[in-house]
Amino acid sequence: MSSDPTLLAGLGCALAVFLCGLGAAYATSHASSFALRHQDLMAMVPVIQSGVLAVYGIIIAYLIQSKITDTLTTADAYKFFTAGLSVGLACLASGFGMGKFLKQCNAEELFFVRKGKAESKQGSASKKFSFTTFVLCLIYLEAIGLYGLIVALYLVG
Repeated sequence: MSSDPTLLAGLGCALAVFLCGLGAAYATSHASSFALRHQDLMAMVPVIQSGVLAVYGIIIAYLIQSKITDTLTTADAYKFFTAGLSVGLACLASGFGMGKFLKQCNAEELFFVRKGKAESKQGSASKKFSFTTFVLCLIYLEAIGLYGLIVALYLVG
């Protein structure tokens, strides 16, 4: 049984978009809850970062589909398939990590403090955390998806 190179490459496109979108949707759902609770423009940072995960999948899917031709070899098709899996699974893991982190922040009713000062109505000292620390945690979680994108770009060539 031989494998169809066009099908394999197409599946790579589909997996990249679907899995990256799934990770982004999970993270965005928790990021949106966080943003609604904070009533601060800076609380939109996790929503934007979550959406970037979906863009990674679109980038790879576009690059793969632009290389699908009649002369596509099976070896190249497998590379395109694994490129889609690589970015997709990395962004899925990244999205679940971001979602879990934000879910924990929401569950414990944590809020960030900029410039070290919080209003008294914002709760006890144990529920405050630095905005810088918050963003750095999200950046490192987002980096997992970025690593998958880098690997996929290398595979697509």
